[in-house]
Amino acid sequence: MASQTDSVTNLNEDNLSEGLGSKENEDTSADDTPLTRMDKMKIIITSYWRGLVCVVTPIILIPILLSFPTEKYQWCAYTLVLMAVYWVTECIPLPVTSFLPIFIFPLTGVMSTTACCLCYMNDTIMMFLGSMIIAYAVEQSGLHKRLALCAIRAIGYSHYRLIFAMCFITMFISMWITNTAATTLMVPINFAVLKVFEDQNLLTIYDVNSNGEKIASDITTCYFCAATFSATIGGIGTLVGTATNFVFKGLFSKSYPKAPEYLSFPKFSAFAIPYMLLMEAAMYIYLIVVYFGFLRPKSETAQRSKLPASGIDAAKKAVNEDYEKLGKMTYWEISVIMLFSLAISLFFCRSPQIFEGWGDQINNYFGLGNNKFVQDSSAAMLIAFLMFLLPSTLGFFNNCKAKEYGDFPKSIPSVLNWKPMNTVLPYSFMFLLGGGFALSEAAKEDYTDLNGKIGTVLRNFKDLSNGSILLLIIIFTVFITNFASNVAVCNVIAPIVMQLAKEIHKNPLWYNIAAGYSASYAFCLPVGTPGNLIVQSVANIPTAKMIKAGLGPTVTTIILTWIFVYFWAPVIWPDLHNLQDWMQDTRSRFIY
Repeated sequence: MASQTDSVTNLNEDNLSEGLGSKENEDTSADDTPLTRMDKMKIIITSYWRGLVCVVTPIILIPILLSFPTEKYQWCAYTLVLMAVYWVTECIPLPVTSFLPIFIFPLTGVMSTTACCLCYMNDTIMMFLGSMIIAYAVEQSGLHKRLALCAIRAIGYSHYRLIFAMCFITMFISMWITNTAATTLMVPINFAVLKVFEDQNLLTIYDVNSNGEKIASDITTCYFCAATFSATIGGIGTLVGTATNFVFKGLFSKSYPKAPEYLSFPKFSAFAIPYMLLMEAAMYIYLIVVYFGFLRPKSETAQRSKLPASGIDAAKKAVNEDYEKLGKMTYWEISVIMLFSLAISLFFCRSPQIFEGWGDQINNYFGLGNNKFVQDSSAAMLIAFLMFLLPSTLGFFNNCKAKEYGDFPKSIPSVLNWKPMNTVLPYSFMFLLGGGFALSEAAKEDYTDLNGKIGTVLRNFKDLSNGSILLLIIIFTVFITNFASNVAVCNVIAPIVMQLAKEIHKNPLWYNIAAGYSASYAFCLPVGTPGNLIVQSVANIPTAKMIKAGLGPTVTTIILTWIFVYFWAPVIWPDLHNLQDWMQDTRSRFIY
């Protein structure tokens, strides 16, 4: 028996060896095929392109540093371009690229390590974190599913209708609260809507790339980019919509203290609301044309995104069943609604300019001259703290009725559970924001004065026509703001263009609003604004797909911004065509 088993084993091993040998012979014969140099180059590039970009890019950019001794602004420019290439190509993870300033700037004398690291933890980053925490409370409670099901039942099941509703609702909300908070609100709702359709096999939320990684499908990309783009556009609708609006208003007021109040709340909105609505409409049309085949009914995209009648009926049935399963609204959901509403109220009422907010009252009570003493991040973290503190059910009050040890309820979960949230919160994207802030800080006059060098280049265009200069300001600002903080870009470019206007005898307000509004429009890259970061992190949207979605809105925004700044702005502010006496009386001069 043993010998028979051994013979069978030896036979199997021989057969296996023959099989492996024949396979090796086949592979060897296949490998023996001669490769041309071009074939070798293609294989190397396709297999190792990320490593090649990482190594070759710093070498290619060396000419930026070619002067002896190398100036600090050259190191800042070198780092800016290097990070831009790494961010666009994603040759290394986006947050890892953001670490470059931490070691480049101290080693080259640009910034100290302490000053650089402080850029990675500030009010904006804490606002980003607080908004994400609040959004996860909506998701944990299941409130987002109830809201999504209600929206689908009320609006309908067409992608056109759903995208339209979500775009304009997000835009309206973003007029009154931060763009980050408005985007965050739509994240769980988008997921719930898409999940309903995915359960009915009408679409897929994620695709799988060549590396086996889950990435957002085209339809998912459309829904989430629509949310963050709409929040960006809505932010320019009112003076309180985004911090960038306050930046260019404040810069103008400080530079020309005797100028009339051109940027008052009514005038600001009178200019911005029609402008905002047209940009939103253009963005909506672009998305449905590209992702749903609008105006192309016979295209593959239109056919793929079409919802058949049988699928819609099944979705309706599933939605109604799921909605009935939810039952009555729970105390947990009510708590989330109240806390979320409180957060929105605190964001809006902190310093709304149209009446004295709670932040203004704190400043007045303590005699503080700085109206930025209390920021929205304080309100966001207050609500986040309350969500971790308050109970999610009323079972806590059963303790009052307990008569025996067994009557006491077990531990009651809070409105927001830390452990599951901690596993999904995208902390790494906080570094991505910090990298942009570090670049912006290093470019200031206190460190490298790279801003001044940029201003010198811009002044070379002073012989162009007014319309051409406005267009160049808009294009340049939109391009730069995709790589850095919107507020920082506005702080850099607005003073430069106002000084340029004064040198060529134009009204500084004209160039100020052109740069100020344009500084908000970061549609192509996730590093441009926290809203883009949020949707990229939660939906796994590759940078290439975000660029595709944002390219159309970027082009239409540039065109519409130029049209409105050049033609509509003089209607709202007739003084733009004339030089005013207040232009000669400035508190300080910008030296670049």
